[in-house]
Amino acid sequence: MFIDLVNITWNILAEFAPYLLLGFSIAGFLHYALPPKLIIRQLGAANFYSVFKAALLGIPLPLCSCSVIPVASSIRKIGASRGATISFLSSTPQTGVDSILATYGLFGFGFTVIKLIVALLCGLVSGILVDLFCQEKKAPTNKSEPSDGFLQTHDKAEINPQEREKSLSASLRYFTVELPLDLYKPLLIGIFIAGLINNFLPSDFFSGGFSSGVLAFIGITLISLPLYVCAVESLPLAFAFLSAGISPGAVLVFLIVGPATNSATILATLEIIGKKATVIYISTLVLIAWTSGFLMNLYLDIEMHDFSVHEAHLSPGHHLAAALLLLYFLQARYRSSLKSKKISQKKKSCHSE
Repeated sequence: MFIDLVNITWNILAEFAPYLLLGFSIAGFLHYALPPKLIIRQLGAANFYSVFKAALLGIPLPLCSCSVIPVASSIRKIGASRGATISFLSSTPQTGVDSILATYGLFGFGFTVIKLIVALLCGLVSGILVDLFCQEKKAPTNKSEPSDGFLQTHDKAEINPQEREKSLSASLRYFTVELPLDLYKPLLIGIFIAGLINNFLPSDFFSGGFSSGVLAFIGITLISLPLYVCAVESLPLAFAFLSAGISPGAVLVFLIVGPATNSATILATLEIIGKKATVIYISTLVLIAWTSGFLMNLYLDIEMHDFSVHEAHLSPGHHLAAALLLLYFLQARYRSSLKSKKISQKKKSCHSE
């Protein structure tokens, strides 16, 4: 039984490791190529185009529901409308190039396309509604340089070649250390949980009313709203839900609401855009998620892999990618520990002098 568990867990890891590695690489490039100032310039006006651009720009960015908050706050302070800010807050954490590719690896092309469309719709509808019903009393424009250090680094990088090199160095560190360090623990735990569920729970465990009805949608929503889980980390859990008999529509609700919200994000959103806009944002998100979930259950059939018996669809490249992914996580952990040791040694030498 233990051997079966290890085998299933490894196969789940190998299934989407190639897509995850490619996604991490693109995320590192975007961190360098799309500085926040470039985003901020596009989102100042309170109209449909700024809302649309905010949703579109947010989709490829690898920012979770917490890391998107400082960027959204800076966008708001520099002059973006409430609608554009909410649009960015809504679409960004649901997706990201890393999660898009990993979603394709686990759930297929149709599910991935629907997830992207839903993320765009959430941003558009919530942003438009906020601009319609939450009129700006006074534009929050601040023409001075934003106080956020991350923004300042990228602003200078556009002018000063030396700072541009520093920005490249920071982006390389983001790709090789910060990004994998942020994700490896919850991602591996999620994959292990998915392996446990695949190994021990029958595929019809959640069959019946809780599988696809209103009860399933309510339960998944109540779990997802306060839960902190990023778009990539949510995928193994979503796969586990699907394997245990939860309907694709309910899984889609989890993948929309889970990454886009958590208790800390909701409180921060209240501070950035106000109570009324936050209520519109959360309500729109849940409504679109539920509607999309019901439609998915009606029209989309997802073929699940049985990882316990069917290994033929996994090529040697999948297994190699899984090994490389683990090495990628290990090197990040090692480099981070080396830096921590150097810092502690410097502190000791300073105290001894």
